[in-house]
Amino acid sequence: MTAIHEILKTINNLKEKNNLLSKGDIRKLLIATKSITQHKDLIDSMIFLFTTQDHNIQKKIACLTKRELQILQQIGYGKNTKDIALLLNIKNSTIETHRKNIRKKLDLVGKGKLIQYAILNNLRASIS
Repeated sequence: MTAIHEILKTINNLKEKNNLLSKGDIRKLLIATKSITQHKDLIDSMIFLFTTQDHNIQKKIACLTKRELQILQQIGYGKNTKDIALLLNIKNSTIETHRKNIRKKLDLVGKGKLIQYAILNNLRASIS
């Protein structure tokens, strides 16, 4: 398991136990992780995304459809396209289309940015 997966697992476990991390805690965790991981470029990207967050996050999120928000939340939990498609009972290609549309609406470039965005903006919630 990679360092990033360990971090995600730890954060998700805290969330499930209702022990929420503040954005400051997350930033400290990322900085600490950078010092011990081989994936410094990934951590740098996450820190950059975190520190340069758009102040209009809520406005951007409001542009997402209900389904897009559900998918982004599941991405925040680290679920892949196949898992999300099974959970929502829709095709993988539909999930990929939603991913593309979410990235466009949030001005994100690259597939890895969705999980970063979801985590850093605390967009992880169970589907009701």
